[in-house]
Amino acid sequence: MSIISFVDVFDEAGLWLLLFRNEFVVLPWISIVIVTTGFFVLSRFFVKPVALTGNEPAKRQAHVSVTIVSALLLSLFGGIFYVLLPEIVIGFLFIYLVTLLLGLLSGLIYFLISKSNATLKNSIFLFAGNFYVDANEKPLLAVWHMLSRQIWEQPQTLIGNALGQILNSFGFISEVVHCSGITLLQGKMPLANGVAFGSFIMVTTRYSGMNTGIELSDQNSYLMVLIRHEMGHNFQSKSSGPLYLYKYGIPSAINQAWTEQDAEFRSDRFLLANYGITPVFKSYPKGYKAVKSGVLAYFVLFAIILYATLWGGIIGLTGAYLLFSGIVALLNLGKRPSLVF
Repeated sequence: MSIISFVDVFDEAGLWLLLFRNEFVVLPWISIVIVTTGFFVLSRFFVKPVALTGNEPAKRQAHVSVTIVSALLLSLFGGIFYVLLPEIVIGFLFIYLVTLLLGLLSGLIYFLISKSNATLKNSIFLFAGNFYVDANEKPLLAVWHMLSRQIWEQPQTLIGNALGQILNSFGFISEVVHCSGITLLQGKMPLANGVAFGSFIMVTTRYSGMNTGIELSDQNSYLMVLIRHEMGHNFQSKSSGPLYLYKYGIPSAINQAWTEQDAEFRSDRFLLANYGITPVFKSYPKGYKAVKSGVLAYFVLFAIILYATLWGGIIGLTGAYLLFSGIVALLNLGKRPSLVF
């Protein structure tokens, strides 16, 4: 590449940065902050926290200052992503709001017909989970985990919220509670006994009955063991972020044993280290280490997305993302996970 072409590249980059700065500055920041903060503040009234174990009381709410900081940071990152990828942000917001309206509308219909407000409450509690700041964590860690759920752990967080609202609208959800940064949905789930999308965990009560509390040290409870297993998938999501659905989710749905083994190891290790709860799973061998996505996978993913976006806009981005994600999923469908992707 010649010196002139390098100069051209830097000129283009300078123009892009200037355009980005101008678009960033003119965003309606006051409105963005007010709306986001409003969601966080209102959600404080609808978060229903429970403790993971009876030995630890569940704090009702994070300090209001932690809530405000969370709202401000999410507003900032939301504005940045809107300038960079406005179509994606609008699409996400559309899905969040449409599924919320579906839940509220169906809840009102159920209330008018049966005088039961369970569906309506579950819809609000479920949506509040998107703005749930765990009061039992240290403030900085609680803010970090909230940002992780809404930025790093996408699109699984979006899918978990939308699927939860749809299932609730059709009467499948009996109870929604919040614990350790997780939104836990219980009910007569169709198709699977348990599933985890980011911080949204859905478990069946078909074999155990509904439980409004959690006692994960109870190893004889089918429901508690099921929750512990799905928590392991939540830890996979926290670790792998945008690769979760393809590294773990799709292989798990096709019953690849290594994904379940890895989830159970992560769950047992977390509960033992943080709560002293005895491990319950026997699927992983002694000396097992968690399966992680290779650093190269993230480098390739973001490089492809950047190039595809510059070359083909939102269509190019979508195509490149789906293509790479499909490759990652295929490479992890074997009996052993891919060490690179």
